[in-house]
Amino acid sequence: MRLKFRKVLIKILLASLLSCQLNAQVQAPVKVGKWGLWEAILRRDRRYFNPFTEVTVIATFRSPSGKTLTVEGFYDGDRTWKVRFMPDEVGQWHWFIRAEPPDERLSASGRFECVPSKLRGPLKVYSQNPLWFSFADGTPVYLLSFHLWNLDAMEEKTLAKTLDFLKAQGFNAIVGPHLMPDRMAWELLPDGKADFERFNLSVWQGLDMALNLMAERGFVLIPFSIIGGTNGLPKINDENRLDLLLRYWVARWQGFWNVTFQPTSEWEEGYSEQEILGIGHRLYQLTHGRFLISIHSLRASSENVQQARWFSYHTVQDKLDDWNFGKFLWFAGLFWKVAKPIFAHECLWEGNFYQKEAGLDIDNMRRAAWVIALSGGQINYADQVVPPRRWQRREDVSVTFSELGMATKPLGQLYGALNILASFMRSLPFWQMRPQPKLASTKICLAEIGRNYAVYAPQGGKIQLQLTKTEGKFAARWLNPRTGKWVNIGSVYANSIVEFSAPDDNDWVLVVQRQ
Repeated sequence: MRLKFRKVLIKILLASLLSCQLNAQVQAPVKVGKWGLWEAILRRDRRYFNPFTEVTVIATFRSPSGKTLTVEGFYDGDRTWKVRFMPDEVGQWHWFIRAEPPDERLSASGRFECVPSKLRGPLKVYSQNPLWFSFADGTPVYLLSFHLWNLDAMEEKTLAKTLDFLKAQGFNAIVGPHLMPDRMAWELLPDGKADFERFNLSVWQGLDMALNLMAERGFVLIPFSIIGGTNGLPKINDENRLDLLLRYWVARWQGFWNVTFQPTSEWEEGYSEQEILGIGHRLYQLTHGRFLISIHSLRASSENVQQARWFSYHTVQDKLDDWNFGKFLWFAGLFWKVAKPIFAHECLWEGNFYQKEAGLDIDNMRRAAWVIALSGGQINYADQVVPPRRWQRREDVSVTFSELGMATKPLGQLYGALNILASFMRSLPFWQMRPQPKLASTKICLAEIGRNYAVYAPQGGKIQLQLTKTEGKFAARWLNPRTGKWVNIGSVYANSIVEFSAPDDNDWVLVVQRQ
């Protein structure tokens, strides 16, 4: 009996010693919410000449249902490596971490419990209607995004203040960062060139801070420029070094529910179609298809890219450089050609020097925003207004690339109109609607045929709506997009083309819904 007790005691002591050794080399949570951030921290006394290239940390996760996922960790400075992961199943997960080449101090194993949470999961394409986004739990979401150039470099309090302001205006997504030659993903060599084998930890850690603040407030991030090759950033022409960057990027972000992956801006300016197809495919492999991937396009003209398996949504550029607010009607045709969500990435940049006075005319910009929305697009807005109220010029970069909370006067004037638009879209069953330009005389119509119609009349007047394919009674009303106030019309019957007269010659939104 005494011998058996000693054996049990020895086992307990050995388990305790192993636990102490494990805790000494790795810190990892034992409980995390579904779609939350699980992060293991490993420390190693050994010094490497280049820890970004000399050692690779690899982690394998086994889910409660038995599926396995293998991901990489990353070096985060001060002889510290981290592994991040986002569990998507409730229950007990097992994890195993090893290093290549083998290093016992960078090896560990364990398990954690994934518990229910209030998180809705990463952004997806809505399965029942590919025009829209949803969260992983199936909740549809209409994006209203704001462009933050120096997202990685903002002070924490300033960024928190900015996000709180934007959330109050109806925004729920951020585009950024817009990295610069003096603030790149990589360290700089003495000659000022990028060292493609060492990463700029101040940039990456700044983005970690931003992602955490955004996650707390329900914001999704859509990157603008990460891997370079356009907008003054150098291009990696070595496949191994490019792969090193893609692996490092995914390793750092794969634990955050609120990220998407978009590698570079205006890809046509720096990459061939074949190069972009390869980059997108590699990101899809590294992320296991768990996150949305797209690529910002100057012309949205490559069907091979748009049809690629990894290409989740259109991200388009078409600056409002004149008073032609109706130019965005082409969005409807893009969707019917390649049925994926449309993100109007670089269209409404108030004060942009390409847009000049047309981009300071609030009536013009508001009309453009409504054309985008009711042609099936989701909006990204940039505030580039500089004092006195005028458009940005090249020499204004140091001013306009500061942000809310840092240079708050003057603010752009489109915030209120965008808030009204976003609130309106979210009040509709938008996820059941698609662009139907042929149904309305203005050609700006979002509809669930037979049930819900939203038509934009940019200059008021009389408009016609085709309701002949259905029968029954509909309720009709006008929304004033300048004030958010409603004007009731009453009931109409769907037995012919119905004509409506706007309250005046300003812009109005007609809403017709089956009763």
